[in-house]
Amino acid sequence: MQYEWLAKGQSSHLILFFNGWGTTRDSIAHLTEENAQNKNFDCLHLYNYQEKTLPQFDFSGYEKISLVAWSMGVYMSSQLELPFTQKIAFCGTGNPIDEENGIAPKIYQLTIQSFSEKTLPLFSKKIGFQMDNSRPAQELQQELIAIQHYDFPKANFFNCAFIADEDKIFPREAQVSYWQTHAQKIIHLASKHYPFHLFSSWKEILIQAEN
Repeated sequence: MQYEWLAKGQSSHLILFFNGWGTTRDSIAHLTEENAQNKNFDCLHLYNYQEKTLPQFDFSGYEKISLVAWSMGVYMSSQLELPFTQKIAFCGTGNPIDEENGIAPKIYQLTIQSFSEKTLPLFSKKIGFQMDNSRPAQELQQELIAIQHYDFPKANFFNCAFIADEDKIFPREAQVSYWQTHAQKIIHLASKHYPFHLFSSWKEILIQAEN
């Protein structure tokens, strides 16, 4: 797993953001830019799940730690145990390769088998956002394969789960099925799988999840 600090040493409130498969900081560029101007949060970005190992950090200096996880990042974040102030999930579940609660195993296998440089633009269109075209398609494919073999806790409770009603990656019905028993609150979004264009700042996300 890779990481990068998008903001550090400017706040006592940390946001841990677990990105989706095959994406980079570009997915939250506008949120990062707004935070650079207003300095509301420190932000640590985690991504590229070819390796599951979490980096070791000392977060003891923070008064608040908020977890925001998108897509496969929801599952990847489940190995992390911290005294979170708030846990927010977007367009994913804690059981991502599952007939009822995630992506059907047959569909996941077909995605792995058919994924290539040619299908990357089609997948980006399906998500509603440009995937990481700086990495070879084979590497993105290996990331999918790696995730398939991880064995993290499947029952992970979140304070709020955002579900995209036009999601063509994690079916809406599967997300609803999972979060009915794993989230304190569910919010539906009129969006494809990529949801962050609906928000102007991290603060807006946290407030909407809490209210």
